[in-house]
Amino acid sequence: MNISLFFRKTGAVFALFMLLLHPGVSWAEPWKFGVMGDTQWTAPDPSGQNRDTVPLSIIDQVNRQFIAAGVKFVIQVGDLSDDGREASEKRRAEAAKPLIDAGIGFFPFRGNHEVYGKDNGYGASGFRSRYPQTRSGDFRKSGGERFRIGEHFSTPAGVSRELDGLSYSFDYGDLENSVRLVIIDNWPLPGKVVNHADGYASGYTIDDQQEWISERLDRSIRGTRHAFVFSHQPMIGSNHQDTVFSGFADEHPDWQNRFMASLSDNGVRYYICGHDHMHQRSIIESPDGEFRVEQIISGSVSSKFYKPKPLNDPGWRGQKKREIPISRECSTIGYYLYTIDGSTVTVEYYSDEEGHWQSDGAYPRGTNRPDTGVTPTLRFVLKERWSYNFDGMSESGCVRNEPTGGNRVVSVDPHP
Repeated sequence: MNISLFFRKTGAVFALFMLLLHPGVSWAEPWKFGVMGDTQWTAPDPSGQNRDTVPLSIIDQVNRQFIAAGVKFVIQVGDLSDDGREASEKRRAEAAKPLIDAGIGFFPFRGNHEVYGKDNGYGASGFRSRYPQTRSGDFRKSGGERFRIGEHFSTPAGVSRELDGLSYSFDYGDLENSVRLVIIDNWPLPGKVVNHADGYASGYTIDDQQEWISERLDRSIRGTRHAFVFSHQPMIGSNHQDTVFSGFADEHPDWQNRFMASLSDNGVRYYICGHDHMHQRSIIESPDGEFRVEQIISGSVSSKFYKPKPLNDPGWRGQKKREIPISRECSTIGYYLYTIDGSTVTVEYYSDEEGHWQSDGAYPRGTNRPDTGVTPTLRFVLKERWSYNFDGMSESGCVRNEPTGGNRVVSVDPHP
């Protein structure tokens, strides 16, 4: 008998037996993806590094962290430049080249800064031409080598062909380490513009796209262990009072209930967004009180930072009672690593050790200084780690938050 052939065959049978016996056990290697927040340059630029309102001096340093961590792909949560001009958006796409040349996928989506005017069709056609990967996962390195990240790409074409490549979904990973990512674009398009009382305009709403969202999240048919949902705006913000649903957090409670039900019922633990230029984790409750989802507002990768508005600000319209704050850090630059390891997802938040940066024209340490408008060398340290676990039998969630120790800890403070 060929002994090596015997062990190969029996080993495969044993692995299959163990997988059936212990469905929560993963036989695939853990892997990571990265998330980065809004990328806007709003400061003076004496160094000349940050052209076309894109913070190249910051993006470059964050890119190097993702490459060193070995992530498979990076998702950027909108507001790719500050002024949304085609030249600026093209500059932002070029800034992702180091990731792509390292074999790392880059998946962005539009924010409000991409849709400032009608003259470029709200940036939609330019976005699709710059980022064909949002429809196929295909990438090309500077040297011409091609590679693919993701499979089962989908877009809500049944709602409108205008959403092609703007709202999109794809899968990544093998067996128990598989994920589905659902990315929602609700910004104006030539065929649809809805103006809200707060001055923001939207396009095809969450409710317009809800059937597609629910179908993509349906765990009975999606074929992935985990799912994550992304959009630019929070469900309830900390500074901005517009939401992913409309102008204010008390509007369209029926939309909110349906959306949060689709996440909660399908095991989606994290809704990931940007817009507020600060790191903040909260539990958001649906207006009917039936569903809760953890929201992660991604920290700034910009020269722009915001502070939380007070709880008694009338713009909240009493909706802050539906938010349970977990942690927050303001006025610093950060990024995220999401590790997929079988039934467990672990998130690590890194930010600059110094922090306390000033915003816009005063970035980074104040006005009228020799270093005004000059990005320092950022020393990223782990600030917070948290996770959830599906047990494989009941798929109940267990959320674990761990202090990182040795570094300045993220402030756990309900709305200072």
